[in-house]
Amino acid sequence: MKQASDSRYVAHSVQRYAREIRPHLAPEVFRPVPARLLWLPVHLAVILGLAAYVVRGAPPWYVAFLCALVAGHSWGCLGFLAHEALHHALTKSRLLEKVVGYCGFGIYGLSPTLWTAWHNQAHHGNTGKPVVDPDGFGTLRFWQANRVVRALEKFAPGSRQKRSATFFFMWFSLHSFLVLVFHSQRNGYYARISRRTVYAESAAMLAFWVGVLPLVGPWSFLFIYVVPLLVANAVIMSYIATNHFLNPLTDINDPLANTLSVTGPRWLERLHLEFGYHVEHHMFPTSSGRHAPAVRDVLVRLYGRRYLTMPHARALRLLYTRPKLHGSHDTLIDPRTRAAFHALAPGDLSMSAVGAVAVG
Repeated sequence: MKQASDSRYVAHSVQRYAREIRPHLAPEVFRPVPARLLWLPVHLAVILGLAAYVVRGAPPWYVAFLCALVAGHSWGCLGFLAHEALHHALTKSRLLEKVVGYCGFGIYGLSPTLWTAWHNQAHHGNTGKPVVDPDGFGTLRFWQANRVVRALEKFAPGSRQKRSATFFFMWFSLHSFLVLVFHSQRNGYYARISRRTVYAESAAMLAFWVGVLPLVGPWSFLFIYVVPLLVANAVIMSYIATNHFLNPLTDINDPLANTLSVTGPRWLERLHLEFGYHVEHHMFPTSSGRHAPAVRDVLVRLYGRRYLTMPHARALRLLYTRPKLHGSHDTLIDPRTRAAFHALAPGDLSMSAVGAVAVG
């Protein structure tokens, strides 16, 4: 065992937790759930039906905008479905997984092959590790040394910069592009996946949307692609940003420390495929979200308040009132004001202020 940070708790590996939890769960928790694939035709029907109506019906802009909001939400839900499929939680067919991945990530131009290296391997294998985890803003020292990080941090919720208002609507697309252009090269993703496949998938997605534009015209394209893309980004990022941004960094991959689960109305949790059950997901990534409530019950029973969870709305509010850079493993710091706050921890879900600290 190793201290995760400043002795507020002792960290354990995700493998240790999995061994402790598995005997308390039914065997079906670890089997694929192909019935979830029925969401694919449902959301594609919504997206294609609304697009056809906007193009052929030429409704007033406010009706077209409402259609775009609904379609964007369905695109976001397809992203959740692709995430679950590419974790092998829905089917044993790798071809079918890829098809779902193309559908779910097509609006962002995100290669499913790249996603598996970025998310399944790099993120899940290094969750919470300073700099190595591709899904965090990193440390104050990293921010000081890297001008790209300094520019991007200003978009982060909690930076208190005006541009942070755009974060939810564009970050998943921007991050996908940065992973394609920078992270994949720097972190050696192409030692595990085919660079040619990633580029081909990305180019095909881009070519598809470039081809759609002249077919439907700029006005319709605004409501069948641009606005839905912004909405889909917001749907997905409203969860992704709460999963880890408020948690401490950990040298040991401990989901009870570096991951947060968020709750909402049960009907919405089902519609969003239980994506908010994120501690559960990091414990058993290949298990479908359908079984996440059962995993949660065991986590609460075995680990009590070490299991970090809060209402989704509260987590979103905290995102905009707490900075995103880590001054230490257990503190978040604003590099401009020097204000510092505790990261999430059992007994301190308020993320109370540490006070002003030196930046150096």
